[in-house]
Amino acid sequence: MKYSKNILRTLLVSVLFLMVSCKTTLVSPSKPMQDNKIELYKTYTIQTKDAQKQKVEIIRIDSDKIYGKNEAGEMIEIKKDDVREIKKLDVWSSVLVGVAAILAVIFIPI
Repeated sequence: MKYSKNILRTLLVSVLFLMVSCKTTLVSPSKPMQDNKIELYKTYTIQTKDAQKQKVEIIRIDSDKIYGKNEAGEMIEIKKDDVREIKKLDVWSSVLVGVAAILAVIFIPI
């Protein structure tokens, strides 16, 4: 079965967009913060209530604050009350979903 170049290009671009856009939301207004959801020495995107987003490697968590390093290597502290949303990049699940979508398109007849 031979596919045209346009279909393959569209498929590759779709997989690329899927990999870039797949993040798991750990904390949001509807999901309250729990310390066991956040792992130490992992990188997360934290959005505060004043709409600032920062990529932070979490170093320590206590009852009031989250301590970490930003992309520039500076130590930062974020109050837990100021956190609106925390997301983590989940590359492997994105790849798995992309491969499953490709296999479904190839093997399931329409």
